[in-house]
Amino acid sequence: MALPIVLGLLWTAVVLLWGWQTRPRQVRSPAPAPPKPHSSKTTRAAGVAMAAVIALAVHPVVGIGMGLMMWIAPHRRRALQQRRLQAEVIDELPEAIDLLRLAISSGLNVHLAVAAVGERLLGPVGLGLAGAAQRTHTGLRLADALEPLPDTVGEPVRPLVRVLVDGDRYGTELEPALEQLAADSRLLRRRRAEEHARRLPLRLLLPLVACILPAFILLTLAPVLAETLTTLRQ
Repeated sequence: MALPIVLGLLWTAVVLLWGWQTRPRQVRSPAPAPPKPHSSKTTRAAGVAMAAVIALAVHPVVGIGMGLMMWIAPHRRRALQQRRLQAEVIDELPEAIDLLRLAISSGLNVHLAVAAVGERLLGPVGLGLAGAAQRTHTGLRLADALEPLPDTVGEPVRPLVRVLVDGDRYGTELEPALEQLAADSRLLRRRRAEEHARRLPLRLLLPLVACILPAFILLTLAPVLAETLTTLRQ
C-alpha cells in the first residue's frame, strides 16, 4: 500500500515542477480571442468530475495526479502558443523592417508605409501594423495606435515601434534607424536559430536512450550472454 502512495506523490511533484517551469509568459497574441468563461468552467468541472471518478474507482493518488494534469494542460497549451507566437514575431520582423525601409525610401510617409506593409504581411507583425493602420481611420493618431503593439504582439517589436512613433511624432529620419534595426533583428533571428541547434542534441538524447540503446544492447550483449549461459549449462 505504501509503494503506490509514494509513486503517486513523486508523480505529483514531477507534474507540479513541470507546470511551474512551463508557466505562460506575459506575451499575448496580436488579436486575442475573447475569453470563453462558460467553456472554461465546463472544462474545469469535467476535469474535477473525471478526477473524482478515478480517485474513487482506482486510487486517490491516481485521481489527484489526473486532476493536476487536467489543471496544468491548459497552462501548458497556452505557454506553447505564446512561445510559437514569439518565434513567428522574431522570424517575420526582418522582412517587415525591410519592407518599411523600401516603402519610406520610395517616398511614402510613415502612415502609408505602415498600412502598405500591414497589407502584405500575414504574420503577427503584419497583423499588428494593419490593425494600427485601421485604428487611425477612427481618428486615432498613428503613434498612439502603434504604442500598444509590444503588449499585443511581443517585446521584439518594441524597438521598431519606438522608431515609428518618433518618426510620426517628431519627424525624425527613419531610414538609418530602420537599417540598424534590420541588422539587429537578423542577428536576433540567427541567435535563436543557433540556440535551437544547441538544444537539438538534448532533444535527441531521449530517443537515443529509449530506442537505439536497447537495440544496440540486444544486438551486442544478448548473443554473448546467451552463449555464456549455454556454456555454463554444459
